[in-house]
Amino acid sequence: MKHLLVTKKINEKMKNILQKLIVASFILLLYNQGWARELQLPGGLKSSYNLKETTAGCSPSSAFEWLNINNVNARINAGGDMWWDLDGTGKYFIPKNGSATSMFSGSLWIGGLDINNQLKLAALRYRQVGNDYWTGPLTIDGTAAIDN
Repeated sequence: MKHLLVTKKINEKMKNILQKLIVASFILLLYNQGWARELQLPGGLKSSYNLKETTAGCSPSSAFEWLNINNVNARINAGGDMWWDLDGTGKYFIPKNGSATSMFSGSLWIGGLDINNQLKLAALRYRQVGNDYWTGPLTIDGTAAIDN
């Protein structure tokens, strides 16, 4: 009988600790999300967008298409990012006819190691620090060309 009482007390303590841990994790998750903000450079400067010479003066992609499948309506941008309208509004709707968005933004991050074991990465961070994805193909003179 005494053994059952001890076991019951231990179970109650474990349940109480688990509940506190879940609540603390939830609060930490909410607190962490409040820190999301635009990239800040040293000295309080904000990032600015400068086209590299390799872009041949082309503007970043602004084309998009809507993905309508499985009761989801999601915007997919041609520049490697998705689920937002490039002005800060989420565009991932569930159900597809609803107005609430369940996600704000996402992007493709593709990386690997080259023959010299150097990391190569193409990634987007809300298009604040350059743009690694360009629609194309383009030649040096700005005309489109493809290999047959």
